[in-house]
Amino acid sequence: MGMYAHVAGWLELDEQALDKALAIIRADIDGVGDYTESWCVQASGGGFSRHLFFGCTIRESAVAELKAQVARIASEAVSQDGEATDYPNGVFRVVYETEGMSAELLSVSGGALRERRV
Repeated sequence: MGMYAHVAGWLELDEQALDKALAIIRADIDGVGDYTESWCVQASGGGFSRHLFFGCTIRESAVAELKAQVARIASEAVSQDGEATDYPNGVFRVVYETEGMSAELLSVSGGALRERRV
């Protein structure tokens, strides 16, 4: 039996980008599988922004697929306002159960996913 990782995070998007992000999640090109159901959308409020949340304990072997999905959302779930392109912003924390593995902080901005050990 594999070890697990505890993942929690959020993305801030506008309505146009949220629709694109949800389409990416539904298509599941990156193979997130059953963990896809761990995404949830802020029902209302938030003013101009909408928030997409993820929280789940997943197999460590599935972290790479989730990172790929978040990276895809970061680069593809964009909105256009005239000449300006708005990208999702957010942060995720990944805490591994395997001894000796440090936690990771995943930040999303400017169309990219950045990873940092913490």
